[in-house]
Amino acid sequence: METAIISIICIVLILVGGMTMAQGFLSSVDTTTLGMETVVERDEGIMRTNLATISASYLPSNILEVVLQNNGQTKLSDFAKWDVIVQYYDSGSAYYVTWLPYTENATPGDNQWRKEGIYLDAQNLTAEVFEPGILNPGEEMIIEAKVNPTVGTGTTNLVVTSTPSGIPASISFTN
Repeated sequence: METAIISIICIVLILVGGMTMAQGFLSSVDTTTLGMETVVERDEGIMRTNLATISASYLPSNILEVVLQNNGQTKLSDFAKWDVIVQYYDSGSAYYVTWLPYTENATPGDNQWRKEGIYLDAQNLTAEVFEPGILNPGEEMIIEAKVNPTVGTGTTNLVVTSTPSGIPASISFTN
């Protein structure tokens, strides 16, 4: 009789332990699956994002003007999280690599950039109509940036832009 009671207790302990281990396993599989869904969602967003640089020119007003086009399938916004990096030479042939923060001011200050506007056609300044302030697929955006010290005359330089998801676009410009 005593062995039967001990056997029943042992069987109950084995069943409870097995069910606890199974619950822990299922919980970790669920957590891993949710994490993988987030990674897949992020990767799909990156694959649908494409940014092209149409032109870059350094204006006499010491403003760098860059025209970008959204060639992807993803709407782009949150410009404060974008990266704009300018690699350039000044008039004394000193080399600079400068990351520029975003500003919403009417004109960018020293070592800042701003969104001048979003257009259906930036060359003709045809204004966007759908979702103002968001760079939709097919639309173009003009960026204005000001670097200090100023870009040297006759130098070849580079500007790189990057979306928050890390999609880059770059183009060289001369002064």
